[in-house]
Formats: sequence, structure tokens, C-alpha cells
Amino acid sequence: MLNRREIIQGTSATAVLAWALPALGKAGDVPALLKDAEALYRESVVIDMLCDEYRDASGLEQIKQAGLTVMSTTLGVRRPEKPRGSYMSNGFELDSAVEDCVECNKFIKDNSTLLAPARSAADILRAKQEGKTAVMLNFQNCPIEGELDNIDMFHSLGIRAMQVTYNERNLLGDGATERTNAGLSDFGIAAVQRMNEVGILVDSSHSGPQTTMDTITFSKRTPIISHANCAALNEHPRNKSDEIIKALAKKGGVMGLTTVNTMVKRDFPVTMEDWLNHVDHVVRLVGVDHVGFGTDTLVRGWPTDPKLKDEFLKAYGEPHFKASYRFRYPFGTEGMNDAHKWKYATAGLMKRGYKDTDIVKILGGNWMRVIGDVIG
Repeated sequence: MLNRREIIQGTSATAVLAWALPALGKAGDVPALLKDAEALYRESVVIDMLCDEYRDASGLEQIKQAGLTVMSTTLGVRRPEKPRGSYMSNGFELDSAVEDCVECNKFIKDNSTLLAPARSAADILRAKQEGKTAVMLNFQNCPIEGELDNIDMFHSLGIRAMQVTYNERNLLGDGATERTNAGLSDFGIAAVQRMNEVGILVDSSHSGPQTTMDTITFSKRTPIISHANCAALNEHPRNKSDEIIKALAKKGGVMGLTTVNTMVKRDFPVTMEDWLNHVDHVVRLVGVDHVGFGTDTLVRGWPTDPKLKDEFLKAYGEPHFKASYRFRYPFGTEGMNDAHKWKYATAGLMKRGYKDTDIVKILGGNWMRVIGDVIG
């Protein structure tokens, strides 16, 4: 029997889709598949739990093209005069984090025809109804400088997701690239529970294995892993074991999958097919209710121009990441490296036989469930 995707007749396929063809099928199949995927995409709440874009006119245009319902953007970045290492390391400063919250909230307010704050599930649904992109503020470290009350303060500034650690050790626990694997400290447990109390999603994407497991265990509210992939398919310090994924799912959590190619697959080429393999793995392991997007990209994707390689590696590569990270250029996944990546992935999931109801969960329904539970 033919399903509706097989009988819909598309009109045309644009040239920009050429590099998405390996994941979407033969050229003749692409127009119909993408037309159907785009319809489902428009109907759905689409959430990426870790993506970013420039706060300027070009960034706004990219966000408009993408049509995301929610983008969760990282704050607390370094001051311009400071090296990137001051953000990536334990030098993640309280004052910089506060300043960035204020500036980002102002940017959202100043561009309210397109953007809206995502401080609750109701905010997200309202943004969807109004055709806006809701911006959820997150930290990829815990810049509270040893004071639990700073968690309350950041919540009041709009932070709704916070990682317990970045790659290195901090006062809460060990990061993914730390030599040791000590897990959460007593202070870390207290911080997790304070995040639970105020309504901040507790994230352990960049945490070491024991810290990740402890975070899942000690969180009284549904924990998340906003952006990581499956260690069973690709060993990497940032990827999570099946044991961790099962523990996360047992607590009702969701794992966002990243398109940073070194975490998708060890060797080039890295395509959307490889990323979809991680979706399949999580679904087979714990079910479709526990996977979503956490691409860890700019909305426009990562640069690919060879002329930008040296500049990019200087800004993002060594010495900011240890050799175990296998940092390389280009950084993105083919077929998922522009403002339409989430639509392409929708078509890719359709091609793999996922039901519409399950695709809606992956696009954002699973994240909405957790957001409703934790943030309210």
C-alpha cells in the first residue's frame, strides 16, 4: 500500500538540496518528500536545546528562515577582550554571565516581532501561535561562584537550563575531558537540587561519566542531556554510554543529539545518515520519547570555506579543547549545516519510516514534556 508521502506530487527541488540527497533518496523522490516534511515541520513545535546565532540583522534573517519554535542559546560568553579559554574553563565569570543575560534579554525585547522569551511552556506555545521563535537562555557551565543563591538570581534573569560542568572540573563535579572521574561534589548535589527547586533544567552534556550519572540520580526533577551523542556508535569524551542513556530515560529525561561531526562519527565524511543512526540507536535502546535536537550549531551552520580554517581553529580549536576532543575543520555534518537542517532531518526521519506522531516528539514534543515538568 502507498502511504501519503509516496503519492504527494512535489513541484520542484532547489539546488541547495543537492548535498542532502544521500539522506533523502534519489533525486526524483526529494520534492515530494520535502514538501510533506515541510508541512509536518510547520505544524510542529520545533525545539533545539542547544543552538545559537549572531545577535545582528544577519542572525535574525537566519532565525526567520529556520522557523524554529525554540532555540536554547548559550550565555555567559567571554568578554571581547578576554581569550576564549576564560569562558571554556573555570574562569566562567559571574559578572560576564549577568551582563550577557541582560544584553540578550534586551535583544529579544528589541526584536519582539520575531523573537520572544521562553521562560515557560506557555511562552513557547504563545510564540508558536504568533509565528515567533522563543529564545531559552542556558549556561554551559555553572557560573555561581560557590553561592547557591546565585542560581535563584540567574533564574530571575531568564536562565532556564544550566550544565553542572563544562569540560573541566569545577566546584560541582568533573567535566568530560577531566583526567579524573569523581562525580558530583556535595556542593554539586546541593546545586542540582536548588535548580530543581527554582525550575531550571539540569544538564550534564559536558560532564564526565560519573558526574553525569550522579546528576541523573540526584536530580529530583527530570534531568536532560541537551547535546551529546551515543558512545556505542562513536567513542568520544562527550558521548554518553548506553548505561547513562538508560538511566536518563528511566527518569523521563531527553537527550538532544548534536551535529558537531567529531561526535557523530570518527572519520570523514560525516552526513545526515550518520546523525540519523544516533537517533535510531536511542530509539531502539529506550524509545522515541527520549530523543530530540541539540545540534550545538549556529542556526546558519558552521563555516566550510577552507580560507576560514585557520581563523576558526584559532577561535575554537586547540588549546581550548584537549586532543581527546579530536577537534577538526569543518565542524558540521553534511546535510545538516544551514538554517534548514531541522526540515532536512524531518524528511530524513520520514525516509527511515518514523511515524508522524513520533517525528513530532523528536522535533520538540519530548522537550515540551520536560519543559512543562521542570520549568512549568
